[in-house]
Amino acid sequence: MNILINYNKILVISAVIMALMFFIVMFYVNPMIDNKDGFGVIKLQLSFFVSKGIDTVNSWGDGGINRFKRYIFVDYIYAVSYVLFFVSILKVLIEKNRAYGYNFLIYIAVLAGLFDWVENSIEIAFISNMQNFSDIVFLLHSIFSLLKWLALPIVSFGIFKIIIGGKK
Repeated sequence: MNILINYNKILVISAVIMALMFFIVMFYVNPMIDNKDGFGVIKLQLSFFVSKGIDTVNSWGDGGINRFKRYIFVDYIYAVSYVLFFVSILKVLIEKNRAYGYNFLIYIAVLAGLFDWVENSIEIAFISNMQNFSDIVFLLHSIFSLLKWLALPIVSFGIFKIIIGGKK
């Protein structure tokens, strides 16, 4: 029971931090980078081709590129916050419901965060040298991003299944 109490505390703290980071990234940092609604940053993540990535980044202008370089660290923090949230909610729900067959979702949540970090790191390198950037590395960047975007709904769906009573 003691472990649940600790994970419950972590869950509440991580939920607050994740929500705060979500709003900072989606409603402040990303719109500030692309000078629009912020989806230009997501468009970069899923560009798959260097030429599309260059077009996307150039649409931000020099100010957007500089803001990206200045604020990319926020996305690293956001990745850590959502991993902590997902892992803690999964631990609490799995233990509470004895749904131990869902433990694999913890690994998927951690992988999502790692994929996000890899994606961010490649984006930093890309923005520093767009004209000479490797097509293969950029493709890998978008694949990591896609895997992240696929992992997050899988984990969310698993959480929902556990909540509605799914034992595995």
